[in-house]
Amino acid sequence: MMEISFDSLNDNQRQAVAWSDGPLLVLAGPGSGKTRVLAFRVARILKESDEASVLALTFTNKAAAEMRERVEQLLGHRADRAHLCTFHAFAADVLRQHGSHVGLRPDFMLLTQDEDRLAILDEVVAGLPGDGAPPPTDRRNLLDLVDHVFAESYDGGVRARTLVRTPAWLPRLHAEYCRTLVAGNRLDFGSLLHFARRLLKVKPGVARVVRLGWTHVCVDEFQDTNKAQYDLLRLIAPGRRHALFVVGDDDQIIYQWNGASPERLAALRRDYDLGVVQLPECYRCPASIIAIANRLIARNERRTPDKQVLTSAVAAAHDDGGGVRHRAFPSPEDEVAFLPRDIRERRLDAADCVVLGRTAKLLARAADALNDGGVPACLLRRKTDFESPAVRVLVETLRLANARHDRDVLRRLCVAWTGLSGAALEPEAVAAAAALSGGDFLRAWADTAAAQPSGRAGPVLDRLRTDLVDALAFPSIVNWFLEGGWKSWSGAEDRQDDRELAGELEVWRSLHDNIVHEYGANVTLNVYLQQMDLASKAPLPRPNEVRCLTIHGSKGLEFRHVYLIGMAQEVFPSFQALRKGGRSRELEEERRNCFVAITRVERTLTLTRAERYYGYPKRPSQFLAEMGVRAENGR
Repeated sequence: MMEISFDSLNDNQRQAVAWSDGPLLVLAGPGSGKTRVLAFRVARILKESDEASVLALTFTNKAAAEMRERVEQLLGHRADRAHLCTFHAFAADVLRQHGSHVGLRPDFMLLTQDEDRLAILDEVVAGLPGDGAPPPTDRRNLLDLVDHVFAESYDGGVRARTLVRTPAWLPRLHAEYCRTLVAGNRLDFGSLLHFARRLLKVKPGVARVVRLGWTHVCVDEFQDTNKAQYDLLRLIAPGRRHALFVVGDDDQIIYQWNGASPERLAALRRDYDLGVVQLPECYRCPASIIAIANRLIARNERRTPDKQVLTSAVAAAHDDGGGVRHRAFPSPEDEVAFLPRDIRERRLDAADCVVLGRTAKLLARAADALNDGGVPACLLRRKTDFESPAVRVLVETLRLANARHDRDVLRRLCVAWTGLSGAALEPEAVAAAAALSGGDFLRAWADTAAAQPSGRAGPVLDRLRTDLVDALAFPSIVNWFLEGGWKSWSGAEDRQDDRELAGELEVWRSLHDNIVHEYGANVTLNVYLQQMDLASKAPLPRPNEVRCLTIHGSKGLEFRHVYLIGMAQEVFPSFQALRKGGRSRELEEERRNCFVAITRVERTLTLTRAERYYGYPKRPSQFLAEMGVRAENGR
């Protein structure tokens, strides 16, 4: 059997990997090899004991897939006794197996679109009693409140812990929203955690069964956990001496809007007899970047006591010397026009560059300037669903095959079919036809669509009827579609250059491979759809493009050359953070955002700002002075 060599690990990394004395917190700075440490630890545990099993929780599907690949490379075979997944995917697994205790069937559907959730919220609000002050009429703000209380583990009491004042209607609204979700066998992202936590809390027998499945629990990016995720973790690993391995960094807490907080690390120290290992060596950033990062983050007062200072383990030959530049420009237009010019003059490969910014608005302007300036660029945003007609038709048909009486899915399928074939189908007419044939919306939809002229979309119906209406051969039709069958659905050669379609097919192939690898070729349709819905559908960047990312979107990534734009007061840090005062939690989070942005750098960092934004003059960002970076004139 292949031995695992730890020779490539430094002393601190080896100590973390070999730890066996109860729970451990690994304080891992940026670029310190935390994913490597996690993978080595999981592989070591599985290697040393045939009785061991590991649950490793991450925050993105990409991180879970990367860790799974590393573990299997170290072991030399598939890691069947390790489950590496996101918190939400773990909650979905628990509810599929045991959700009947809270009224859910295993084939529950995930709501990924706010429009569907808003429709449920409208129904709930309309049914609330008329006595007392009503909920706000702004439904989107109300939906934000629902998400907030889910993230904070609110259980419907008269007082919500994080609200200054709990409105009298909130307990009823929360209860009715949850009841409506269960009645429709539907969940959104917040309620996934809510019901998994509630299930393990009120059903100790189920909690014991779940805990028996995993001898060891690991958590990546612990600093990003909200209270609901931490409470779920406590139910999985309740003992003060549980075999819990947590990797995190309080200097990289940048999701306070989603419930992340420095309080979580304090709670971890309170609830467990923690050992601590620090990983201060950075293998990503050159010394010039580490120096300004240390100066910046030292200004934050809410940090772990006795935190070791970051050091650069990058060879001096890889430090470009003048690796930190600051350029100031008269206007935002001049600022973004500089980007393509500078990339060309420095003869940089577009794929080695990233433009980071505090807001999507600034980044959209930068992406336009890069493309107009002859440097290909893409603006990356989270995308919850596919949009090209051929892909949407198949996905919605799969969903209706899984829930053949779901009117909302039927409505979306009808819309998608119109986009693909041009033939309009009325959901009400299909539902009426279904009433005459046992209530099967999918069969009624296929019959109704076949009765209308559909042009070259005819072969689509034939394949759907064979594989999904008359049978449930969903792996067959998905494999066929992804391996080239899409061409007959989308116009073949004349759609080959459709960037949206090509991007969505690439994303789906990647998701499909990950799901089949994790759950096997015989994965059930409901599991397949749930895992698909949990993942972002954002297109992968092309190899020759500059990526334009928000700082939040850049977490976990690294680039040779980073351009950080908008370095002006009231832009970054934001006006809202400055309004709260110089020592506020909000300003400290903005500083952590800046720390995360600059520690994405492998070679050079270019900081830019304009002297005016949105028609108003702006002073240089205070973060520039805190880093010790002086301005140079723009060109």
